[in-house]
Amino acid sequence: MKKEKLLEVEQLNIKFTTSIGDVNVSDNINFTLNKGETFCIVGESGCGKSVVALSLTRLLPENAVINGSVKFEGFTISDLDDKEFAKIRGQKIATIFEQPMSCINPVMRIGEQIAETYRANFKCSKKEAKLQALKKLEEVKLPANRYNAYPHELSGGMQQRVMIAIALACNPQLLIADEPTTSLDVTVQYQILELLQELKEKYHMTILMITHDMGVVHDMADRIGVMYAGNMMEIAERDAFFKQPLHPYAQELLNVVKDPCHYTIPGTVPNLMEIFSGCPFEPRCQKATEMCKTYKPENSVRDERMVRCLNVIPN
Repeated sequence: MKKEKLLEVEQLNIKFTTSIGDVNVSDNINFTLNKGETFCIVGESGCGKSVVALSLTRLLPENAVINGSVKFEGFTISDLDDKEFAKIRGQKIATIFEQPMSCINPVMRIGEQIAETYRANFKCSKKEAKLQALKKLEEVKLPANRYNAYPHELSGGMQQRVMIAIALACNPQLLIADEPTTSLDVTVQYQILELLQELKEKYHMTILMITHDMGVVHDMADRIGVMYAGNMMEIAERDAFFKQPLHPYAQELLNVVKDPCHYTIPGTVPNLMEIFSGCPFEPRCQKATEMCKTYKPENSVRDERMVRCLNVIPN
């Protein structure tokens, strides 16, 4: 069965202009999201994965310079002006973040925040918006009597549920989840991931999840994109990836998972202000050759997988 594309990202380049130079966060990133799937972008902190996700909804600061093409449902949304794009953000594409209290209004009752989100996108009465908000509270497993609660009266896990309810107020087709469980304890993490999976299936939603946690990737992903220093190193189906990653960096990530107490990836994450003449992972790669220092690998497709490496691990 042919998969239907929802989002297509082509040649996405992002840099931040600063007083001391440019920070190159994304280097010719390409990926697609199919309708109804969960696509996880994984990588170490500082690799650019969150910036890539936030660029899709234009939530980056003014010093960000973005080039490339982003298509949603076949339409090039990267060319839309801010007014036109506002009709898509929130209604068709929504985002949840790691720290809910940084996104929820602390002096506004949570039910009113959900209702306000709905009214901002659809013409309706206050009564209808409240009914929709109560429905969303029920869907995220919060009781109706929490409608009039303030954010500070809720636990971290409950605050995250509120942010999910706000994000899903308009039943978006795409949910971007940027490290949604990092600040929560293990038990609550599991509950939130289970809730996201349940809502995804209920609304046939597509999820783009940003994480550094390979356990989350294993539990949630249909497909996986591995990022390193602003580069997408590998894209693969989940089962194929965990059975045999093709890129040396992806293999190193799994080695850390297998022995987290003793194994670390040699070297340090590169400075994104550097201009790489070769592969950015070369200084840390145990399979690197002289060519890796000077030749930047192109994207290559192998067994329906994308890999960006001159020395692909044999499968």
